[in-house]
Amino acid sequence: MLYTRLTGYWLSCMRYDHKFKGNTYLVYRTPPSKETPFKISSQKGITIKDYTKEKASDIKKETLEYEPQLVYVAGWTNKNYLNIALYFKKLGVPIITGMDNHWKGTLKQRLACVLSPWLVKKYFTHIWIPGQPQYLYAKNLGFKQNHILRGQYSADVQQFSTISQDKHHKQLLFVGRLVEQKGLLVLFKVIRQLIKEKQLILKIHFIGNGPLADKIPKHNNITHTTFVNPDKLPELMQDAGTFILPSLYEAWGVALHEAALAGLPILSTYETGATSAFIEEGKNGFLYHANDEIQLKSLIIKIANQSETEYFKMSAHSKILGQNISLENWSKTLNTVVDL
Repeated sequence: MLYTRLTGYWLSCMRYDHKFKGNTYLVYRTPPSKETPFKISSQKGITIKDYTKEKASDIKKETLEYEPQLVYVAGWTNKNYLNIALYFKKLGVPIITGMDNHWKGTLKQRLACVLSPWLVKKYFTHIWIPGQPQYLYAKNLGFKQNHILRGQYSADVQQFSTISQDKHHKQLLFVGRLVEQKGLLVLFKVIRQLIKEKQLILKIHFIGNGPLADKIPKHNNITHTTFVNPDKLPELMQDAGTFILPSLYEAWGVALHEAALAGLPILSTYETGATSAFIEEGKNGFLYHANDEIQLKSLIIKIANQSETEYFKMSAHSKILGQNISLENWSKTLNTVVDL
């Protein structure tokens, strides 16, 4: 695995595959920043090492000695990773690139498709995408349908197996970095309007930290938890109300998968990729365009006035949609490629 920023949910996928299929992993990743509270380190069956340009020759040597049956590369911008990928591709080893960009038909994307035989297809046999928003881009890059893999990202399904919504808690729950890309400035503005009009009748819980932390509106119904270790997050989703992810753009958003697994109805934007898998509008959640303050305000009021019957019906449907992607399917996808 030639990675950039390694995540906890990707680690969960590898851990599952090692446990049930016996595969071992050699992972290179960009060293995490000093500000990152959650550290990922090697464990049984998974060796994690830091990537730096200075170590490129050593990394290639170690990779050759490892003799992998499969190579995964996160994207195609790291030239040293591409050098390793090309070497093993020539030996007949399956080489997968990961890609989570939505197809938007921009000039840059169209140019990438034209140059794909030299910039992308030259190095990879397969491409792995999270879901539908990325499919057309993968196809336009020149990958055949049976070489386009889905289910690239999966939440740790087992962590949420005992979490459910047994009470109708009128609350919005946000989990993530407190940054502008998450659409929080739009959300904060709408919340302030609701406070001013005395219409903020539900609670709001923000979990996470970031530069916008001090801009969270002040109100008795609003609470903020700065950091939660990932293994503690599932219990905070128990009886937590409705999950909100108001992103201006989100390539995927594993947090939506976690919310669905927990049985949380979801409020999110059309610009969030994971909504294609985990929201059926009106059945388990609501969608709006990221900068539409009027629509967001209307939906928050609608959620605040939702009946218990409506809420629990949505909760049950979220649980069903949460099964769309799993650790088991992630593992099956990798092993199918190796066994071809």
